[in-house]
Amino acid sequence: MIQRIRASEYREQPWKNGGGLTREIAVALSDEREPRVLWRLSLATIERDGPFSEFRGYDRSIVTIDGGPLELEVEGQRVSLERAEPYSFPGEARVAASLQTPARDLNVMTLRDGFVHDLEIVTSAQRFVVDDDELIFIFAIEGTASLAEASCDRGDTLWLRSNETIEVRTTGYAAVVRITPV
Repeated sequence: MIQRIRASEYREQPWKNGGGLTREIAVALSDEREPRVLWRLSLATIERDGPFSEFRGYDRSIVTIDGGPLELEVEGQRVSLERAEPYSFPGEARVAASLQTPARDLNVMTLRDGFVHDLEIVTSAQRFVVDDDELIFIFAIEGTASLAEASCDRGDTLWLRSNETIEVRTTGYAAVVRITPV
């Protein structure tokens, strides 16, 4: 089953540190009395220098989709991210951003004890073998992205729940996010 999620359907949520807003593309919550995020795919606009929120016990990945370059300081180490260049880090790491211009990034986070994720950029047709319990998201960074009979435009997302080999095609850049239970 393939679901198209349009950018107009993303839900705005405040950042954990109060420094801005994130636009949730998809999220899974635990069924506990105080629900925890199990995994989340979202967009954030970074408009000024400052720290990232801490998410202890999570693994995170980001990729700049607009603006940049994005300069990070991660646990005292400088990291420079160009557009469409993924970067992963533990959620408890001390991370601060500094900008030359505002940037928007795609964010993936997974609860380390329950899930793993992978974020890959594709620029041409690419095949993926999908596990039975794996979730696949295709985010169109530039141009269009397509999968089987479904396609999405820049800024939109395709969500696949299937256990087959798939071929992702794009006319520009697309982020392929794979989330798998451990």
